[in-house]
Amino acid sequence: KQSPFLAQSPAFISMCSDDPNNLPEVNKVKGVAIAVLVFGVISCLGFLVPGQWWGGIGGVLAVIGASVLLCCTGSGASASAGSHIGAGVLIASAAIVHAVAVIVYIVFWANVVNAVNDNCDDGVYSNPDDPNNQDEVDCDALSGVASAFIGVLIWPIIVIDIATFCVELICAIFSFQAAQAVRAQALPTTAGVPVAKPV
Repeated sequence: KQSPFLAQSPAFISMCSDDPNNLPEVNKVKGVAIAVLVFGVISCLGFLVPGQWWGGIGGVLAVIGASVLLCCTGSGASASAGSHIGAGVLIASAAIVHAVAVIVYIVFWANVVNAVNDNCDDGVYSNPDDPNNQDEVDCDALSGVASAFIGVLIWPIIVIDIATFCVELICAIFSFQAAQAVRAQALPTTAGVPVAKPV
């Protein structure tokens, strides 16, 4: 038996399943947009990296773009090519930001490890007042701990951002294809060939 909620929510049904009134390209991009929305929300974890918010910013752009595709592009004859283009631009921008985020995070991780090694070489972690230097820190161990600690925080976010980038790139391409299909459908035809509308 169908849920009363689903029976009264055609918008929910069209968002989560193929709408027979839509072009195939429109249904295809809506399906990918759901994945972009999920990955976009998860990639907002980038805001947890101190001073390195690229992933979080990309996540916000992805969530907005995916929301436009799922809720604001119309359906059937009311489908909007402009909304698909706008969403495609937002999601493409999110993909670019996430690509930058991956590079920034890797550099950030490497800089932290290098800073620990440099401090060890400069004797920052040793006790200069100890003639036997008994309080000297094992720099190799400290560098390994720093690398592992930062890695546990950074690398999951990097993996998420790479996956998000791939999904966003696909969704952006599908968005532009859907916009082109909607525009082609709106053109009048002569002998089966689309022609431009008179100005």
